[in-house]
Amino acid sequence: MNQYTDINGTVFTDDDIERWAEQAESDQPYSGPHLGPSAPGRPISVGRRARPFTLRLDAARRAKLDEIAEARHITPSQLMRDLIDAL
Repeated sequence: MNQYTDINGTVFTDDDIERWAEQAESDQPYSGPHLGPSAPGRPISVGRRARPFTLRLDAARRAKLDEIAEARHITPSQLMRDLIDAL
């Protein structure tokens, strides 16, 4: 049996894939806990009082920011929030 790891580090197997396929092909509607009403626009990830902050970076710094964020499987914005929180 093969084992796989998704982008967030969650491990799953061929059996999981088969189970998900059976669920998707069944007549039962999905009722997972993450389902709920949709909201238009970008999700508010840091609270309703959050405001945008613009930072100009040269190409080398932006590339480094993007590279590290991708390696950690987060957005560049989340990486910056994490760095500020670590101060």
